[in-house]
Amino acid sequence: MSARIHLLSGLGDKGPAAIVVETNGKRLLLDAGGALHPGEPITWADGLDVDAILISHDHIDHIGGVAELPDTIPLYCTPLVANTLPKHRAWQPLPARGSLMVEGIKVTTGQAGHSLGGVWLHLDVDGGIFYSGDACFESRLFPFDTPPPARTALLDASYGNYDHPQESCVQAIRLQLDQPLVLPVPETGRALEMALWLSEEADHRQRPFAIDPIIRDNLAALLALPSDLRRPGLDSAISALLERQNASQPALQLVSDRNDTPDQWPNYQLLHTGYLTPERQTQLAAGEISWQRWNVHLRASHLVALADQLRATQVVPLFTPLTGHCLSEWRQRLGQRLRIHRTLEIQPHTATRPTAHLTV
Repeated sequence: MSARIHLLSGLGDKGPAAIVVETNGKRLLLDAGGALHPGEPITWADGLDVDAILISHDHIDHIGGVAELPDTIPLYCTPLVANTLPKHRAWQPLPARGSLMVEGIKVTTGQAGHSLGGVWLHLDVDGGIFYSGDACFESRLFPFDTPPPARTALLDASYGNYDHPQESCVQAIRLQLDQPLVLPVPETGRALEMALWLSEEADHRQRPFAIDPIIRDNLAALLALPSDLRRPGLDSAISALLERQNASQPALQLVSDRNDTPDQWPNYQLLHTGYLTPERQTQLAAGEISWQRWNVHLRASHLVALADQLRATQVVPLFTPLTGHCLSEWRQRLGQRLRIHRTLEIQPHTATRPTAHLTV
């Protein structure tokens, strides 16, 4: 069964995710990303005609464009991700780990290691099409499941050729914890694992600590899931944190990134750990905020390892610039597998290959 992949958005820059897979007379939309920056138009959805929508996770650049599409299109996502859909939007459940048929196409899902309720997607189209959504091997809380083989891999390359391990990031943040500090974080993503880590650090340093109620609620939602949907050995730590009261005058605070401007926290240093909008970049240059990454995406060597594990013959690095030195680096890493065109063709074949396993 041949297929055509249309990369509507997310190729060549850090932009909204929107990919159409066309096969056997059906068109599936993988993610429906919204604008990362206020006021930016969502142009990929103009006149789009698809048979179903599959959402990998609930961050705005993957789900924020759902409102631009007709409500009559069947939409699939996990129940936790459905909480972020527009009010009254109908949806059908994706398994957190498993398979189902969507418009006659077998879709397999697995844990992506990035966020609460987030999954990768694998379409059983000749040879396999794998879409990582946003993914990470290094989460202390969210597991990453080994996917089936796939000839075509559409992979999260948000970090470009960056390849520093998580422990170096953690150590750099640790050095800043002796000052009054506020860390704004995505409330269903790194917030949950950082809450566990920061509570341990606060206890070690005997510093009062607080987390946003929404982060606490999401930790409770995670704890209510089957135990194999989180890293083992953490349930007691999560339970203890949920029972812990916020300090009345915290020195360390973990807050939703909806509350992320310096004037909201006049007596604290604001430390960002992820993507910076142009406004935040200006604040960073002016010394109004600080920044240190906490890894939540595939770093470069992990992206290549995943492509190898999939036995992919076509690899598309998504959500990253693909020009100049960056493109040269990806050519070195991926060789003839690299694809940077907005339309990919997949032709039927009958070759078989061994299955590899990736342990992370």
